[in-house]
Amino acid sequence: MQITCMVSMVLAIWPYVLVVSKVLLLTCDQILETDVMQSRDGGYSTERSTPPLRWMVLVASIWIQAFSANPYNFYSLTVKRVLNINQFQLNLLAVIKDFGEYAGILARILFNKLPPWSLLSIGALFAFLGYGSIWLVASEKFTSAPYVMMLVAIFIGPNSASWFNTAVLVTCMRNFSHSRGLVAGFLKGFVGLSSAIYTLIFTSFLNYDSLGLLLFLAIGPPIVSLISMNFVRPINSQDMRNEEEELSKFIFVDILCIALALYLLVATILEAWVTFQSKLVPGVLTGVMILFLVVPAFVPLSHYLEWSSAQQREAAIAESLRQPLRGQRSSRKRRYRRALQMRSRLPDIDEGDEEAFFLALAEGAITEKKGSHPHRGEDFKLRQALVKADFWLLFLVFFCGVGPGIVTLNNLAQIGEAYGITDVTTHVSFLSVFNFLGRLGAGFVSEHYVRSHALLRSVWMGIAQAVMISANLLFAYGTKSLLGLAAAIMGFCFGIQFSIMVPTASELFGLKHFGVIYNFINMSIPLVSLCFSALLAGIIYDWKAGPGNVCEGRVCFQLTFLVLTGVCVIGFLLSLILSYRIRPVYKTLYPGHSQEVHEKTNISSNQSAEASSAA
Repeated sequence: MQITCMVSMVLAIWPYVLVVSKVLLLTCDQILETDVMQSRDGGYSTERSTPPLRWMVLVASIWIQAFSANPYNFYSLTVKRVLNINQFQLNLLAVIKDFGEYAGILARILFNKLPPWSLLSIGALFAFLGYGSIWLVASEKFTSAPYVMMLVAIFIGPNSASWFNTAVLVTCMRNFSHSRGLVAGFLKGFVGLSSAIYTLIFTSFLNYDSLGLLLFLAIGPPIVSLISMNFVRPINSQDMRNEEEELSKFIFVDILCIALALYLLVATILEAWVTFQSKLVPGVLTGVMILFLVVPAFVPLSHYLEWSSAQQREAAIAESLRQPLRGQRSSRKRRYRRALQMRSRLPDIDEGDEEAFFLALAEGAITEKKGSHPHRGEDFKLRQALVKADFWLLFLVFFCGVGPGIVTLNNLAQIGEAYGITDVTTHVSFLSVFNFLGRLGAGFVSEHYVRSHALLRSVWMGIAQAVMISANLLFAYGTKSLLGLAAAIMGFCFGIQFSIMVPTASELFGLKHFGVIYNFINMSIPLVSLCFSALLAGIIYDWKAGPGNVCEGRVCFQLTFLVLTGVCVIGFLLSLILSYRIRPVYKTLYPGHSQEVHEKTNISSNQSAEASSAA
């Protein structure tokens, strides 16, 4: 009856959702059209108009990512019971789920050909069809070849996340190209926090109803995507940034996100340990969570109010300056930037001889080489990146780093069952919240140290994998009371891998084809799921299982996590090799620290020379 009411409610409000979505789209088009015109004309208002729109794109992307996760642990036991399958077959479903979730090659290819809203629409459709079909099988309404149907549905439903992730991540990385680590930390962090959001919804709003959760997955993310997609679009913001103001806004949103994560953790623990008599409490807990998600929208709103007032004051000045320069400034800038790019590739020309260089350029003596292979830090195509050792080192480091986390995510319900824990919602919340903190913290910390000390981002991947060894050993030899601590450490280190891999790939291989390259590296996750979750963990579990395909005790996953400990050691060593190889890239991309050290060295040497001469 409850499910029927939910379906009826969705069908009733769906036309209104589409109408609101259309109104928002038209409104955003009017604002963004003004912004694009100002950017092309080069008036004074461009710098003031771009930041609020960029931040609105980021906030809308956060909303989409917050509901893009697949809380597989909450319905995996239901699927296992309904289909009457063993652990290997269940883990095979998890492998297909991971392939669907991270196989976004088509989405990455279409990103440069279609606007972001079209990719989000496709993702919404896949979520509705995929999770709706899983609900049909789990509720035993589809009885003809249910396992085959589940294999297809569990690929289509999670595949929606790849469309969501491509549209928002690549768009925001290009809009905030100077703050890639921070943006990657925010967006990838909310993917991790999404599981904690679904944990609160599952425990409070849905009252541990796995079928209701599947129906919510088929309805909720599509609605959020259709509403938010009107704001997700590229903004022309090159050379229009205020680093201090931008950093302060990032810190503000960062604090809100951490507060949301802590709130979700406390609320989940209260739901698990305290029995509330009032039925209003679950609604209040969910309402506070939604309020936390809405508050970041005040950042672009405040920017927009400032821009609107400034536009009225400077309209006359901007118009007078724009008239004589229209059609000239943009072409002049393009020619100048192209000349500087070509000049940077000619070290034999004296830096002070500007006149000779531009004279040679005008006479055609200097030309740009066609078909030359890109260097580290430039824009690579996928086929060009595939022949680079740095690409495969990054791929393998990420492969080793996400291995233990994927095994834990796919088998946490069975791990808890082996330790005698019937309800793992608290452990899922621990894993999710610390996954978020790892992603968010790694993005912020790596961005700080790469700018202040030119510290390579890949170093943090190696450190995280070294710490992850302790989580593997806790799962292998720990007790029931230490399972929460192991989940927290695993989630934190697992999250760091994502926030570091994303900006590292963009810095080594450029942003132009970043979507395809990022997706190819992401394909290591389904491979991890196949090798370590299905083959390793699944086969060992069934080997140790007793009657009813149920295993009890530490022996169920002990050997699995010991093997994963060795994988982390290999990943740590590979991260050291990668860091050694890519040092020149970071010295080029972030020369500020190197120049500062060089200047200090020169000053100290000059002082020493003066002291010796005086003596």
